[in-house]
Amino acid sequence: MARYFKQSMWALVMIFVQPFENVINNQKIPSPQKGFTLIEISLALLLIGILMASVLTLSSSMETTDKSKQAQQQVLQIKQALLTYLKVNKHLPCPDTSGDGKQNIRLSSGITTCKKRQGFLPTLDIGVKDKDAWGNAFYYRVNPRSENKKYINDYCQAASVFGQSGAGSVPNKGGLCTDSQVYYCQCAAAKSDGACPGLCDFNADPRTLGTTPGNTPPYFMLDSPAVGVDNASALKNMTVIEENGNIVESGIVAMVVSFGQNGQQTWDHCQANTQANSAERNNCDNDQAGEFELDLSAPLDDYLTWITINDVKQAMIAIKGIDYD
Repeated sequence: MARYFKQSMWALVMIFVQPFENVINNQKIPSPQKGFTLIEISLALLLIGILMASVLTLSSSMETTDKSKQAQQQVLQIKQALLTYLKVNKHLPCPDTSGDGKQNIRLSSGITTCKKRQGFLPTLDIGVKDKDAWGNAFYYRVNPRSENKKYINDYCQAASVFGQSGAGSVPNKGGLCTDSQVYYCQCAAAKSDGACPGLCDFNADPRTLGTTPGNTPPYFMLDSPAVGVDNASALKNMTVIEENGNIVESGIVAMVVSFGQNGQQTWDHCQANTQANSAERNNCDNDQAGEFELDLSAPLDDYLTWITINDVKQAMIAIKGIDYD
């Protein structure tokens, strides 16, 4: 759209310019009765320059707006593609660390873990374009405990949404409340605060309480700890904040970012090429806290989309992939 606008405005400018161009090319100044004075020509050229500058500025602005809309559509499509991948495979993909469009994983003692917590979006695995509107790769970060075989298949860890193979596990403090038949990841604490009115069976395995198998994905169930949403830092989930520090979302297990029109310089060197304490620095610094920021005052900066633990559970409920009775 911006290109066609630019072509139309250029044609309009040329119509206006043509008479003056003919005068200049004749190398003669016509008489006052038939032509233009030098002052008139100078003023006309000045106006033409102003008009052309306005045209180029507006055209550039329209092009940026078009790319912004495209980027917003892309991140929405990416979220849906990740949820579709989840429904098919019963787990979310790990980051692509080699740039080939596929997730990179490790296998240790039969358990699959993510090679790294951050990298590129595995676009080939989920079936989306590998570049954003500006021709740069999408950043993808996941729960950091997905790197650890101790946690990735643990029923009580949010990282279990990335579990792909190997034996499932439960925490030592986990137990089944014998009266309510509810499994608590910290059963003794649940008993002491009155949530569990009966005894704790610490030998019970929640993976055998329903129909969900324990040693194949999904390694999480509907009643996997809600604390993964309420207390993001406890289970290493990520959060999104506004510029004023207000929390927009927590319990995020997977984050996707397009760094926008200055994405290449951000990819080249996050710390050196972004302003300290800016939203963009917050979104590319791979900090331990996993905090991302929406900069509402600069809507053409970064474009974010994310998957929460609740998004994961809702997607699995939709295909009856986990027990929900």
